[in-house]
Parts: sequence; structure tokens; C-alpha cells
Amino acid sequence: MLRLLDRWGIGDEVRTKGVKTQRVKVLRWQNGNVLSDKIIDDSHGEQWVIHRADLHGALIAKAQSLKGVTIKLGSSVVGVDFNHASVRLSNGESVEGDVVLAADGIKSAIRKLLLDDESDIAIPTGDAVFRLMLPREAMLHDANLRECIEGATVRRWIGPGGHVVAYPVRNHQLYNIAMAHPDRGGLEESWTTRGSKEMLLKEYEGWDPLLVKMLTLVPDEEVLEWKLCSHPPLKTWIRGSCALLGDACHPMLPYVAQGAAQAVEDAAALGVILSNLKSKLDIPLALEAYQHTRKLRAETIQGFGMDTRASLHLKDGPAQIARDLQFTTHSNPDRWTNTASQRYLWSFDAEQEAKISEYAIREDGNERRGPRL
Repeated sequence: MLRLLDRWGIGDEVRTKGVKTQRVKVLRWQNGNVLSDKIIDDSHGEQWVIHRADLHGALIAKAQSLKGVTIKLGSSVVGVDFNHASVRLSNGESVEGDVVLAADGIKSAIRKLLLDDESDIAIPTGDAVFRLMLPREAMLHDANLRECIEGATVRRWIGPGGHVVAYPVRNHQLYNIAMAHPDRGGLEESWTTRGSKEMLLKEYEGWDPLLVKMLTLVPDEEVLEWKLCSHPPLKTWIRGSCALLGDACHPMLPYVAQGAAQAVEDAAALGVILSNLKSKLDIPLALEAYQHTRKLRAETIQGFGMDTRASLHLKDGPAQIARDLQFTTHSNPDRWTNTASQRYLWSFDAEQEAKISEYAIREDGNERRGPRL
């Protein structure tokens, strides 16, 4: 993603607000014993972490600097004409264009309209997640906490039924902590549901004292909690002159930190493909090319998330002991620190892949070849 953002002229802004991580530590849940301590291999690409709002803000600012871009707020889409590329807003207004690109997230309204069947389902993983941010000032009084906020290390505690990932963002001004744990029920799939600090501390009672020390610092009203669901691969991302992208078509579980990155890759591929069109009549064919170059990769990375969940959440016992030993071998069970996975995630160039994509579709029984992009 950062390689793409550099080309788009906002890479430096992301770097000033993010943190370049240098190592990943995988720790045992009870005592913080180190199972793996790996230096990030920059040969595949730099690993940066950034607050989602900072990335969002940089993308919006870049878009608004471009000629012809208008952002309309309070304009919920309630209908789509897939053949004529127009949308109907909740206020009754109709907006027309050349192509409709639906990046409306995990609860996409356009996805339901595009599929027009019952295949769009959310399957509970059995997990929920707490998420919180600690300000830098809250961590400076303690030497161990200060090391966490001022350093460039990602920490992953793994334990029975769940795991925790933590790292600094916003140029070391905030410390992000995400905690996957068994879903106790009563939660929805949302980014804004408030959680309880009392339940948070109860859930992580007996975990590494360093982690518990962090959790005691969070104000009760700052705890967020929501259900994690998986979404099966869709039969299609496209219909007529409309295409889905990002979480609207391949929602990512947070276990390998690829949700935003894969959405940006989608946008990069679309930018290349649509920019090479000679006629609006070729838009449906171009969207076929987009799906061809993106669908398998995004769905493979979706699978990485479920693989990582299964591996990191083992109950203590023989399987867990065998897994812990794997952290010292080439068959590292954590997709985030696995060298082969890092190469697959980070060395990929979505724009380059779109440029060399050559695709074929069949229409009326005859093979049509799309343009060399």
C-alpha cells in the first residue's frame, strides 16, 4: 500500500503520522515469555502502522485536491441502475456517472442490491474484539510502558481462545491495542459499539502483567467492543457498470492487518484499468478485468485471517506446545510474521499487475479478449 501511496503523492504524509515497525514479538499470554522475536525484513517492503483516521484524512485531502472531485455528505444511496451507472439517494435525488464504484464497507447496501439473492451472509467467528487507544502521556510514568510507546515493536500476546496485538501509532503519540477474545454474545458487527472496562479486565485476568497494566489505564468510556464475522467469497464483485471494492466485497478479519491495504490495492487496479479505456461502452469489460486481477488475491488474504485465528487461539495443551515450537522454525504459524506471507503481502504491485492483466470473457458463445492494459 505504501508503494502506491508514494506514487499518489501522499506517502510522506503517511510516514509523518505513522510508525515504521522494526520488529514483531510473539509472547505467551500468562507471563510474556518470548516465543518469537523477528526483525522486519524490509526486502519485501517497509511495514508501517497508522491510525485509520490519519490514513483516511490523507486520502480525502488528496482526492479533494484533484480537479472535478466533489464529496457529498449525508447522501445515502438506496438504489442503483447497474446498466446506466446512476444511483438514487435517500432524499430522492438521482446522480448519474460513467461507472458506480461501491466502497461502502462491511455492511454494504450496494452489495445486497448487486447480488440480488441470499448469498450475502455474515458468519460469526466465535470471536469478539476489544479495541482501545492509550495516549502517550499515560505510559511515560513506567519504564516498561515507556519502552512500548517509544519503541517500534509490534507485540502479539497469544493465549487460549484469543490474542492481543499492540503497537504505537500517530508518530508514537498513541498506543493501539486490539484484543480478540471469545464472543460472550449480545454484540453486533460494528466499529462503534461501546464496551465495558470491567468486562475487559475480567477477560484478561491472569494475562501478562505488562498487558494488564496497560488495560488498567484506559478510561471506561474509551473501550470499544464488537463481534467478528467472516464473509464467504462472493460469486461476483461486478454487475453492469458497477463494481464493489474494499470491505464491501472482501471483508478482512483483523488478524493480519490487511483491510485498508487491500482496499487501496483495489483502487489502484481500478485506476489503471479505467484510465486505459477508449469508450464508456467498454466499462463492463474493464470491470471484468478488475475482478480478474483482484478477486483471487483478496480472497486468499481473507483466508490468511482465518488461518491465523485458528493457529493463535489454541487452548493450552499438546497442540499449543507444538505450535509454540514452530515459532523457531521456517513454518512460523503466524501469518503476520511468516516470511512467505510477508513476501506475498508486501512485494505485490497492484498497479503493475493491472497493467499486464490480459483477460478473456465469453459473450454469446464467442470469446472476446479485452485490451492489453
